Amino acid sequence: MSRIQGGIFQQDNARPHTVAVSQRARQGVDILPWPARSPDLSPIEHVWDIIGRQLKHHPLPAQTVPVLTAQVQQAWNSIPQSDIRHLYDTMHARLQACIQNSGDYTGY
Repeated sequence: MSRIQGGIFQQDNARPHTVAVSQRARQGVDILPWPARSPDLSPIEHVWDIIGRQLKHHPLPAQTVPVLTAQVQQAWNSIPQSDIRHLYDTMHARLQACIQNSGDYTGY
């Protein structure tokens, strides 16, 4: 694995991140200390949540990978740019709330 100069990664101690193969893959990578079960502050996690909710209410649930891929792409494309901008603009407030609550639930 190549190093990203100055890069620090975060992982949330989810089971897939703690298995041996994951631990070996990130040897030599700086990891930000992060409490287990901490709130998801990453904007992309919120975007995936939006997509998941759209797929859950899709009139025709995907039965194949190509159909699922197309539905995810359609859901991604339908997210208003204002929603993405809101996630970006509230990042500082979400981080502050997390710090204030000592890593506990923030309401975001």
